[in-house]
Amino acid sequence: MVTTHKIAAELYDDTFKLIALHCSLRDYAMAYGINKVVQLKLERSEQDLDVADFSFPIFEWKDDSNDTNWTLVSNTIKRIERTESFGFFEEESEERTHYLIEERKEVDYFLKIDVDENYSLNEVVSSIKKIPKVVTAYDIDVRSLKSKKNLIF
Repeated sequence: MVTTHKIAAELYDDTFKLIALHCSLRDYAMAYGINKVVQLKLERSEQDLDVADFSFPIFEWKDDSNDTNWTLVSNTIKRIERTESFGFFEEESEERTHYLIEERKEVDYFLKIDVDENYSLNEVVSSIKKIPKVVTAYDIDVRSLKSKKNLIF
């Protein structure tokens, strides 16, 4: 008989803030823009975030002086997948988009900040909105997300 252990949802650490970003910038350009306006030092992580057979690029910075971790992660990953077809065409390929947070498909990037509950995001959000090609940025209540476990890394 095999014993299965499950982690209860209340054990997940929700002590982080989350900013949703809507923009048309590539991930490295978004990280550069955030570094410039918010005065961060985000760098591309050597390892991507692996969730359900998909790898999402992440940029990280640990601010030791303020004991804060900053992580920029893409919400979308595009992958060319082969599909079986019947009839005249033997095999077809199609580009499919997969999401880190499925219920927030409209969001391009998430900026995760590991801080306590009292930390205010107003200044960070208003600075990010000044980046050219950023349509909007806003904070998200983490408790409202169904797939928040994908953001625990």
